[in-house]
Amino acid sequence: MSHNPFFALYEQRLAIATREFNARGKSLIRCPRCWLAENTCICAWRPRSTSNIEFVLLMHSDEIFKPTNTGRLIADLLPQQTHAYCWHRKSPSSELLQLLNDPNRRCLLLFPVNDHDLAERPREVYHHLPSDDKINTLVLLDGTWKQSARMFHLSRWLDKHASLTLPEGLVKSYSVRKSDRAERLSTAEAAGLCLALANEQHNADLLTDYFDVFNQHYLATRGCYAPAQSEAHIRLSEHIAKQAE
Repeated sequence: MSHNPFFALYEQRLAIATREFNARGKSLIRCPRCWLAENTCICAWRPRSTSNIEFVLLMHSDEIFKPTNTGRLIADLLPQQTHAYCWHRKSPSSELLQLLNDPNRRCLLLFPVNDHDLAERPREVYHHLPSDDKINTLVLLDGTWKQSARMFHLSRWLDKHASLTLPEGLVKSYSVRKSDRAERLSTAEAAGLCLALANEQHNADLLTDYFDVFNQHYLATRGCYAPAQSEAHIRLSEHIAKQAE
């Protein structure tokens, strides 16, 4: 398996786990790489690319073992620009702190902050990604919405870092295209909007297509049927074929 920061973290956590995590459908024979059923595997459509921005997956410990996790799709697409760490309330890893405090980076926390949050803990808020010599590094809180909110409010070591608020127009534009989705974005969807904000529309489209294929195949896994080929499948196949030329 090629280097993937998510799976490196998964192996670390698996080595110290004190109990077995049983996902829904635990009797399924799953692909060891994408964690979907073998007959709905998405590995043939896994895209690879590079980006000028980077992502930090700050993951709740429960999220690391879930087949439904979408943060790992970011690591699949951008393995060289993705970092993955397990969240700790009081003792974040020294490696993570070193990355967050790297003077060559601009680390921005992607979490919606309101006036009450800012009154309690003032922090700089960005509405765009500056273009300069610093590496724009987006910190994504990867968990359920409740877990992510808890991670945000309890991680005092994140207080000094600025937040990124996605432009309302960009979010609304995305919501129109994805009107069948829940109001709250998944980790992969949020990353896709960040890529669009960084003027990397091709990468944003690749991640959106990969997320769509993942959802289609996940539903097929749960429903025990063969997934149909969609336009997202075709676009990803064309991207992979072009890279192989």
